[in-house]
Amino acid sequence: MEFKEEENMKQIKIGFLPSNWESWDGNQFTGKWAGKMRDRCLKVMEQVDKVQIVVPSAELTEDGCVSTPEEGKKALELYLSEQIDALAVGNMTFGMEVAVGEVLSGLNKNIPILHFCTKSGPIHKGSRSTDTWCGQFMTTSAIRRRGFKFVHINTCNPEEPEFQEGFESFARVVYAIKRFKGAKIAQLGTRPLLFESQFFSEENFQRTFSQMLKTMDLATLFDQLDRIKDTDPQVVDTVTDIKAGFVCDQTIPESSIIMQAKYEIALKRAYDELDADCMAVSCWAMLQKKYGIAACSTFARLNQQGYITACEVDVLGAATMLLTRAVTMDEETPVFIDWTDLHPTEDNMWLAWHCGNAAPSLCAQSDTKKLMANERLGIWGDACDGSVEFRMKEGPVTCVRLLEYEGEYRMFISTGESVNIEPFIRGTYAWIKVRDIKKMEAAMIEAGAIHHGVLVFSETAADDLEMFCKFMNIKVIRCD
Repeated sequence: MEFKEEENMKQIKIGFLPSNWESWDGNQFTGKWAGKMRDRCLKVMEQVDKVQIVVPSAELTEDGCVSTPEEGKKALELYLSEQIDALAVGNMTFGMEVAVGEVLSGLNKNIPILHFCTKSGPIHKGSRSTDTWCGQFMTTSAIRRRGFKFVHINTCNPEEPEFQEGFESFARVVYAIKRFKGAKIAQLGTRPLLFESQFFSEENFQRTFSQMLKTMDLATLFDQLDRIKDTDPQVVDTVTDIKAGFVCDQTIPESSIIMQAKYEIALKRAYDELDADCMAVSCWAMLQKKYGIAACSTFARLNQQGYITACEVDVLGAATMLLTRAVTMDEETPVFIDWTDLHPTEDNMWLAWHCGNAAPSLCAQSDTKKLMANERLGIWGDACDGSVEFRMKEGPVTCVRLLEYEGEYRMFISTGESVNIEPFIRGTYAWIKVRDIKKMEAAMIEAGAIHHGVLVFSETAADDLEMFCKFMNIKVIRCD
């Protein structure tokens, strides 16, 4: 299976500002403290994948910390020259708020900021060495007074899980912001006439997130598809890959699998031609009438390969998929779903389902990845081959939807557990166990959620998405 190469090449730059006050930089019992704590923090930060830490060196400032306004100016110059995506301000000791302020004065007000405070040095014979906990309140006041949004890790040392988890979460959010802002979203075809709930303002999208909609009509896409020959080596390889990846129903002819392969290649080429970061595609009814195939299994394979694809021309749905994948640093593959129905017998359980578009990697170990005819879309043609069928794996999930009403963006976020329970459902599906389904339903109505959502197997995504929304001025309606 061919994966988009650039997915694993993206990187973010986080500036690290180790704040120190020389008068509180240890004492005669501890020796100098701030520089050693800086190095301990840096060691942990540098372990996070896809993150480059930009920090003053010991040659630029004393011990590589920022202790005076003059050193603040040097640090600011470094951060600007490196074009950092975010800033982590840490109190190594009491810290110097005016030095931090010197840095902040030259940064864009929209830059995400993380603040943390390390634990103070030891008290020896009644002599305190750093008073770090006290100084942090002056630092956070300096950040707040200047109008920056920031998040905070409660006081701990860098080797503690709380620091590592907090910094990793911040890094994932910064990565998501960089992926989401300015994204190019491809729209192939027009939304279904009866799906009014998928309305959105393209102008507001551009104003708020600097995103660009890149459009292509189905006639152009199908013309490109028709030009692909059955004997094209890429078609041959894709057919082989499809057969290797699924147990194909015996009723599906070879010609149908070849057509699915050609459709996949045409979509990849359109994605690349439009320089898209994600796409929303018309998947019925012209595809069935003209080619006798469903788009579902193709979308499943595309998402597995990093070509983020939403069904039914749901542009905000595609944007939600892009974001949900990004908060996992492109490590987890989201699935476009319907919030379909309640379980027929079990309380607090609902069905996450779509026609057969879940990435193959999401299949439960005990299930089989089957390639079938679509059970619903065959009404538009004699054949409608190309729907994946399996139950999705067990585990914690985050389900989410980006929404727009009256020019305001909001996000519904919920969590739950995918469980192994009957009944079997055609398509790709998961039964999701939640704490209180009535509370969840009420929250969805309050949020204005529509029938489409996005599911990702992640324990951290919900908290990360909430942090993302804080930095991006998106209202959150959450139900756990």
